[in-house]
Amino acid sequence: MRLAWERLAAVLFSGAAWLLVLLVGPHLAHALRGPPRLVAHAGFSRRRDQG
Repeated sequence: MRLAWERLAAVLFSGAAWLLVLLVGPHLAHALRGPPRLVAHAGFSRRRDQG
């Protein structure tokens, strides 16, 4: 029975890791493209909010 719990834990951990990669990966890749682009996005959103 112990082996079944270890397999279940491994499957859950693996699933959580893949979910994290799929959800965070694109955002992280976009953020790593370059700080100037991030600053430009932040400036654009501030200008848009001010009207």
